[in-house]
Amino acid sequence: MLNLYGPTRFLTLVFSPLAVSLICGAANAQDDGARTYWKGRAGTNIVSFQYLNMHLQASDALQFDPSHYIYPAADAEADVFIANVARHMTLVNRPAVLSLNVIGGSVDVDFDTTVTPPEFLPPGVVPGVSLRQSASGYADPSVQIDMNLIGTPPLKAGFDLLNYEPTWTLDAAVMLGIPIGEYDGDKVANLGLNRFFGRIAFPLKYHFRIFAPGYMSSLEVVPSVWLFAENDDFVGRKLQNDPLWQIEAHWTHDFTRHFFGSIDLLYRNGFQSEINGVELGSDLDIGDLGFTLNFQVTDNLTLRTSFSSNVFGDDNIDNSMVRLQLVYGWHQAMENMKKLGNE
Repeated sequence: MLNLYGPTRFLTLVFSPLAVSLICGAANAQDDGARTYWKGRAGTNIVSFQYLNMHLQASDALQFDPSHYIYPAADAEADVFIANVARHMTLVNRPAVLSLNVIGGSVDVDFDTTVTPPEFLPPGVVPGVSLRQSASGYADPSVQIDMNLIGTPPLKAGFDLLNYEPTWTLDAAVMLGIPIGEYDGDKVANLGLNRFFGRIAFPLKYHFRIFAPGYMSSLEVVPSVWLFAENDDFVGRKLQNDPLWQIEAHWTHDFTRHFFGSIDLLYRNGFQSEINGVELGSDLDIGDLGFTLNFQVTDNLTLRTSFSSNVFGDDNIDNSMVRLQLVYGWHQAMENMKKLGNE
């Protein structure tokens, strides 16, 4: 019989979910990640640092998505660093999370100018000329608010988490990107996008088994849409893009009290480009499959790694992503309780 009581179990139940409750953000990255939208006790603080290495080969394709470092008729490699700060709170009597992402890194792109539409090339570059571009520095930061709509009660005290046995939950999340990152209007490859952009998402989760560390499983589906303003300085031209439709899914499972894994799916479609009002390139159509491994090192610290690669969609584009992430979470009341327990 599973014993869920006693001082040790109380601390484990109340604190352990905090280490995996984070909002890591998707701006200039690949996906949100498994168990991103799990809620912690109001007043929980999360700090996250992650590194992503991405290889994106579109040398035989005309797909274009600079927010994910995909360029037409080009091969790209990006090293991205994301620092995230998040605060769990109660908003209009619903659990909510406010988060800020600061992003930086570098990207190197090799273009096949014999295939790349001339409109995508910088001024003075003609088809057939060798072209390699790189960029480094800060990308556009973003801020996101996520609020539960159905299924999660306000988590204001420790006993709220003890009594929490979720099944279906539905959130709404709104993200806004601020165009203050590094940008050169004479280059195609940039860290910043030179335009406002945002995302609206509706994370849906179903929790299986007992909601206690070592016994939790979940199915998570996050449909979303990305919206982009006009870039009025794209290699001397005006760039517009249709919305980017995205669906992300994770099947997660606890293997032990301190270790869980997930199978991850990400599909993106849309983002048709218009340069000076003329459609160019093709819609983005790419589906990735991967996995995540998450190890809780201490009550506060979590180490996470994940890998994904495209398995369906456009056959002429290949991409892969490796992520390493450290997450640190704390709640002042729980830190005080642990100090008392050690005295």
